[in-house]
Amino acid sequence: MALERGSPADSAVYIGYRTASGVMHSFPFFEDAESEAERFVQSDAENRKSNRLFKAANIQRDYGWATDRFVAEGVQVMIYSPFGEIPDPAEASPEALAFASCPATLLEVTVENSSTEEWELFFAHHSSSPWIPFSGEAGLRGASSKGSWGFACSDEAAEEFIDFGVEQALERTHTTPNFLLAPIAGLAVRVPAGEGKTLRIALGYYRAGTVTFNQPTSYWYARYFDGLSEVLRYALDQSERYMALARKRDEELQASGLSEAQQFLLAHATHSYFGSTQWLDNGDPLWVVNEGEYLMINTLDLTVDMLFFELRYSPWTVRNVLEHFVRRYAYYDEVFEPEAPQTLHPGGLSFTHDMGVGNTFSPEQYSCYECGGLDRKCFSYMTCEQLTNWVLCAGVYWVHTGDDSFVEEHKEVLLACLESMLNRDHPDPEKRNGLMGFDSSRTDGGGEITTYDSLDHSLGQARNNVYLGGKCWAAYLALEKLLEHLNEAAATEAGVAAKRCADTLSNAFDEQLGFLPAVLEDDNQSAIIPAVEALVYPYKMGLHDAVSTEGPFGAYIEMLKRHLAYVLRPGVCLYEDGAWKLSSSADNSWASKICLNQFVVRHILGMRYEGEERADEAHVRWQVEGAADQACCDQFSSGKPIGSLYYPRIVTSILWLEEMEQERDEKDCDASAEGVVVA
Repeated sequence: MALERGSPADSAVYIGYRTASGVMHSFPFFEDAESEAERFVQSDAENRKSNRLFKAANIQRDYGWATDRFVAEGVQVMIYSPFGEIPDPAEASPEALAFASCPATLLEVTVENSSTEEWELFFAHHSSSPWIPFSGEAGLRGASSKGSWGFACSDEAAEEFIDFGVEQALERTHTTPNFLLAPIAGLAVRVPAGEGKTLRIALGYYRAGTVTFNQPTSYWYARYFDGLSEVLRYALDQSERYMALARKRDEELQASGLSEAQQFLLAHATHSYFGSTQWLDNGDPLWVVNEGEYLMINTLDLTVDMLFFELRYSPWTVRNVLEHFVRRYAYYDEVFEPEAPQTLHPGGLSFTHDMGVGNTFSPEQYSCYECGGLDRKCFSYMTCEQLTNWVLCAGVYWVHTGDDSFVEEHKEVLLACLESMLNRDHPDPEKRNGLMGFDSSRTDGGGEITTYDSLDHSLGQARNNVYLGGKCWAAYLALEKLLEHLNEAAATEAGVAAKRCADTLSNAFDEQLGFLPAVLEDDNQSAIIPAVEALVYPYKMGLHDAVSTEGPFGAYIEMLKRHLAYVLRPGVCLYEDGAWKLSSSADNSWASKICLNQFVVRHILGMRYEGEERADEAHVRWQVEGAADQACCDQFSSGKPIGSLYYPRIVTSILWLEEMEQERDEKDCDASAEGVVVA
């Protein structure tokens, strides 16, 4: 268990059973450390009973979308992490919001005693801060650590213990459950010979009062629960509903048609996403997704990718984040040409990279990340990309929800976004080509970067970058559609800019190289997959003609397909095992972007390439072998995580469900057309 931490919990967990003859059978969820009791008393190791630690080969694990199941000889543990639609606080009842926000997880330990002697089921957890038992408070048995996290059951047969070790506790070397000096607290239940027993446990968290700085907020759940014991009591009372919801998610994924590797990647990503979220309260709801290990608050270039997952389960959170950027983290700048950094021209509106870090909100109009004086390096400004990100989120959100009030309330913001994008191309309308050509004055003479901040120039540099050029094209299309809805004449200018951008990119295809160079300057010869990434946004806005070879941008789409046909090869943008390499000139890839670009390649462009069936299994190996200790990770080099650990953005893989859903719909339509009854 862990609270407000940008990494997986790493404290010891003890689950298993002890036989009447004194043999411990345990899952290997702890290190075999010396008992802390030896710091206080002489070791009595020679009197220890023999213990059995289940080996990995003898454990079956089933990792679902919302459950995690471990089975070994005589014992099973099931962890339930339910998720579903998060109701809009502006519309939902307090009961629905309490159910959605309750900060608890459920766990069941089942022991089947097929022997002729009594066994004792146990669950215990190590803490670096003192435990205190519930001792029947609110009908609970268990323990809490400083009231901020703990566990409990409502089974009257369960015994509480606090000791230096589970073995000492079950030997009843003392009978005091409030032995606060010891670091391990747990529950034990006797299981008679020939019988089975299931112990249902709630694991919960609670922080009261103000939990953030520079913009004070509390947790939303504090509206409904006054403390940890109430959280645990509620979770146990509602456990059947929570477990049913978890099983529903599992069944949905199992029936999706995704491969086993794809199912794993989506499930793994979802666990990391929710592990990074905070539902805060500053009088109104304030949704936060922390950037994994970095703990940056609402990083906008993650928001634009997690958008698809959030629109499926909590559309209101997208509007919530976008409006928070407008209120506190929008700014105006000027722009300059790289050759004349001292000459400033009108720039315009943009948005910060993030809203702060580690529960500390940044000063208004500034992120925790971006620094001036850097030239296309980590921590430089991402002004142009964040501008496109806000626009793309707004467009996709509006089409998905039909929330006209959002568009109408932000009309001036949308008009300012268009003006800002045009100025970043070139202040002189006659010299515009659709791409970003001018850098923000906030760089103090440096150069802007993209979300691929730690890559080489192929994806790291923003200016004249074809990845960012694609996002500019998509943002212009989004603005055209949004401004048309508002009956604004500027919609025409946005449409012209989109055409200008697509033409520039189409004409930049290098026939001699056989692909579209990543940066259209300095004789760049890097090849990148994310040249096609931005197609997802007009597609998700229903602008299917825009991403079709038969549509108004047919030449652009045909060029991108030619580009992909070249780069999706081993030695260019594929590793030998089939894994994807986002850039030919950098051994550095983002799992989230791979998932998104796979959707574009397969579903939007309908392309196939030799060896594609090996890709997902290779990416699973990145996670379960390369990133075994860090949960779901995003940034890899040759299959090894090098950053972006414990990351939420890989939920871009939710797009794969759309592929499967559309394929099923098409099959059903085909079957119906042939007179076949479709169940």
